[in-house]
This record gives sequence, structure tokens and C-alpha cells, in this order.
Amino acid sequence: MSFYLELLWEAGVVNAVLGWFLQTSVLALAVALFMVLTATCEAGYRLGRWRARRVGGGDRAHAATATLAAAMLGLMTFMLGLSINSAQNRFEARRELVVTEANAIGTAWLRGRMVGGADGAAIAGLIDDYAKTRLAFTLARSEPLAETLNARGESQQNQIWARATVVARASPTAVSATLISALNHMFDSALSQRFAFVSEPPSGMIDAMILGSILAVGAMGFEMGLESGRQWVLPSLLMLMWAGLMLMTMDLGRARLGAVRVDARPLEWTIHGFETARAPPPDPGPPRR
Repeated sequence: MSFYLELLWEAGVVNAVLGWFLQTSVLALAVALFMVLTATCEAGYRLGRWRARRVGGGDRAHAATATLAAAMLGLMTFMLGLSINSAQNRFEARRELVVTEANAIGTAWLRGRMVGGADGAAIAGLIDDYAKTRLAFTLARSEPLAETLNARGESQQNQIWARATVVARASPTAVSATLISALNHMFDSALSQRFAFVSEPPSGMIDAMILGSILAVGAMGFEMGLESGRQWVLPSLLMLMWAGLMLMTMDLGRARLGAVRVDARPLEWTIHGFETARAPPPDPGPPRR
């Protein structure tokens, strides 16, 4: 049995199922996690009741079982904290890179307009279109769509660079030099953002979190089964909190799946700034005497 479970883990079946749930319904994944943990706790409880009836055991044996179950729960709490921290760091990195890329695009657009003339207007227009592609890339809900938008962005980068190269060779001034520097930073920011979006917590960490949680909850149910009373409210609340934290970890760690998404408003504000800058200034009206 363990051999087949190991094959499923190595084949990535668990990650594929989790990805399908996150893309389909986050609520369904939360319910599934809660049901799995609850069923595991119930199975452990029934096994504990069976052992108490058949084997029995003194207070010393029961104390040892309670200590081991508490140690497993404590270890899994620590593991869950590490997993949440890893996923949170990746989410924060994506947020910061969105701001960095928006600033880089805005700077390149302004320096393109400083060139002046038809070349400057053409470069600024290309950067405007490129910013809209990067916004669509940030908001994309699937990897195939993101790859298509990334290919379009790379094509637009080549067009921008070709136009900027002509300007720099024809007029090697300080303005053209700052334009080339700004474009380099803009392209580097796009690569950093692309890597941040495909970077996820290690699959082994998520697998260990799920499997360890199942074992720890089963051990807790087994320890409760050794006692005579059955608890419903507190274990159910614990399963609900546990499933919610696991869901948050998996949601934060995946850029394009789930309910938690990176805020793309910095890019939207940058594009809106382009439109505002191109608009003619308002008529001040007749001068006052």
C-alpha cells in the first residue's frame, strides 16, 4: 500500500488534484480538506476505542500515548507555520515585483517621450502597448494564457529595443543613454516577475504538510478513543481551523489559482497615467482682470 502511495506522490497526483480544486472551487477544496481530516480523526477514534476494549492499558500507557499524540500535533503545527511562511514570502515577492515593474515601465515611458519627435512618440506608444500586455500577464488565470502573453511581451520588447537602438545610434546623447538604461531595467523586471509567478512552495513541503496532518489528526483521534467520552465540538473546530490554514498555504503559494491574487493596480495606475499625460490640458478660460 505504501508503495502505491509513494508512486502517487512522485507522479505529482496530489499536486494535480490540489491544482484542479483551486482552479475549480476554493470552497470545494476547503470542504474536502475538512472532510478528510474529520474522517481521519473518526477512524483514529474508532481504532482507539477498539484498543481500549480489547487490550486495555493502564494510566502509564495512556499517558505515553497522549504525550506522543501531543508531540505529533506540535510538530505539525511547526511544519504548518513553515509552509505558511514560505507561501507568504512568495506572495509578498510577487506583490513587490508588480510595483517594481510598474515603476520601471513608467520611467521608460517618460524617458521615451524625452527623445521627442516621431521616434519618441513611437517608443512611448510601444511601451504603452507593452504595459497593457504585462497587465494581462499579471491577471492571467492559467499558465497557457500567461505563456502566450509572455511571448507577446517578448516580441514587443524586441520592437521597443530595435527602435531605441536606432535612436541611440543616430543621437548618442545623455537622453538616449538614460532611455537604454530604463529599458534594460524594464525588461529585467519582467523576467523577475515571470520567475516569481512560476515559483511555488516545494511540492515535498505541501505533501509533507498534508500527510503529516492526516497522521497527527489520526493520532489525536486515537488518543481520544482510549478515553470513554466522545468530543464533537472542539475537534470539529480544530479540523475547521486546520483545513483553513492548509487552504491558505496552498492558495498563497500558487500565483494563478485560488482566491488570493496579486493586486495589479500599480500597473493599472501606470497605464492610466499614460492616458492622462497624452490628454490635452484643460482650457483655463479667458484671463481674469
